[in-house]
Amino acid sequence: MVSIRALVANAIVGLILLLIANAIGLGVQISVLTLLICAVLGVPGAILVILLAQFNVAFMGAITALPL
Repeated sequence: MVSIRALVANAIVGLILLLIANAIGLGVQISVLTLLICAVLGVPGAILVILLAQFNVAFMGAITALPL
């Protein structure tokens, strides 16, 4: 069984990884949803959010409107 301490440590490392990715300019949007994903899933959640942002699927930092 996984201890609570390991889950909390994984969540904290995931949140720090998300903040570092945003600080180095990967263009990841920091929102309540991304923070929740990283807090619950930890490092795999942070990697998922970063990959989705890099492939322009979700969580992009700057979303522009389409020209009419």
